Amino acid sequence: MHARSHCTAGAVVFLALASALPLTAQYSAQPAGTLSVTTSSDEARAAFLAGLDDLENIFFERGAQQLRRALSTDPKLGIARAAYGLFAPGLTAAQRDQEINQGVADAANASTGELLLALAWRARGADRAAERSTLFKAAAALLPEDRHLAYYVANSEPSLQERVRQLEAITRRFPDYAPPLNQIAYAKNTLGDVAGALTAAEQQVKVAPNNPNPHDSYAELLQFAGRLDEAATHYQQAMALDGDYIAAHTGLAEVALLQGDGATARTHYGHAMDKDQVPQNRLNYRQAIAVTHVNEGNLTAAMAGFTAVAEEAEQNRYPAIAAAAHRNLAVLEAALGDKNTPHGHLAKSQEIGGDVPAQQVFAAVTHALLGHMAPAKAAAARFAEGGSAPNPAPALMRNIHSVNGIVAAAGGGSAAALDESQKAGPAGALAKALAAEGLKKEGKRSEAQALRDEVLAYSQVDLFTVIAKQRAKKI
Repeated sequence: MHARSHCTAGAVVFLALASALPLTAQYSAQPAGTLSVTTSSDEARAAFLAGLDDLENIFFERGAQQLRRALSTDPKLGIARAAYGLFAPGLTAAQRDQEINQGVADAANASTGELLLALAWRARGADRAAERSTLFKAAAALLPEDRHLAYYVANSEPSLQERVRQLEAITRRFPDYAPPLNQIAYAKNTLGDVAGALTAAEQQVKVAPNNPNPHDSYAELLQFAGRLDEAATHYQQAMALDGDYIAAHTGLAEVALLQGDGATARTHYGHAMDKDQVPQNRLNYRQAIAVTHVNEGNLTAAMAGFTAVAEEAEQNRYPAIAAAAHRNLAVLEAALGDKNTPHGHLAKSQEIGGDVPAQQVFAAVTHALLGHMAPAKAAAARFAEGGSAPNPAPALMRNIHSVNGIVAAAGGGSAAALDESQKAGPAGALAKALAAEGLKKEGKRSEAQALRDEVLAYSQVDLFTVIAKQRAKKI
């Protein structure tokens, strides 16, 4: 999602090499123009296809289980091993590389389409998006009747409008195929078409009523629209279909937080922690619990929660999580007016995690909240550089506008802050809250209170938005 030249010549080389490779395993006849699954085991083939269905329906835990079953039956099923390496929760980067590379090597003895797909999955990461897109397109051109490949091509389209157009064409060709409807829903929501997003999500539920993800996705979009009771109903339906579907538990936690019920939110996050076997994920749920304390104004508990996560993540060598916890502490302390300790947390997070975009965001916001405008503007400018590339991701642009709005408001530019907050959309709560504070100081109380009400109506659940709401309540 996140400009790149297309490697068409490279794809032609891959096609030429692949077409010369022998098929060393038997595989059952597939419909013409669709992906083969090269294995002599019907059980392995069925498990792989079931796993692929789960992966596309955003059920990674069960999908990984299916892929492990396929590989236990046929350890040389390369396409299954590549998929497992890319999507299985809890693997380290080194483990992913090992699994994917072995999968590509094994897929070299399979069909051309399988090899191309494995190569595309190996090209993971934003910096390889053009290569990945080219490989998907090569595979789809070879197998024009395969719905999975058509879906992957559409999802690799950087323009959201064009992505929606291609995905909608897939739903007309394959009306019983639910995953494109999920992507259409979220893309339309990003584009501001809330009604279209909800319609697509509701249609996904109708197409795949027995899969938990459609209910979870519809619930999340209802939540974003502020329809919390309806959202809770669909989260509960997702959970009823599979009690281990973790996203339903975290979704119910978010709804409870938005309804002001922190205790229930913490209970649901606790259920997610109990069910999730990935230690890093459990640490992230603990950070989410800390956010519920911020939402209640219990800042002592919040600080203790973030601090404990930072310490445990450092001890267990989870640098990304440790850095995130220190960033959260820096922003929270700055929001409290602490002039001393935020700088230490920023320094620690940069030492652990580097000067990555997240670091630039939190540095800009921390310094802005402290009134240190020169470093705030410098960090915001570094972060905004990412938006200068062709076809920047919409989420990135929203976050750039959010940071610029926060910095503008902290510098006394309420009008600029409001303009940026509007462009930021759902990411603009803190910029809007700070702008409201500025208007109040200027004596524009009615305008400030109108902004306060807008901030309190936000349905996002993240630290910046929760801090924004806490500040807005005081206006």
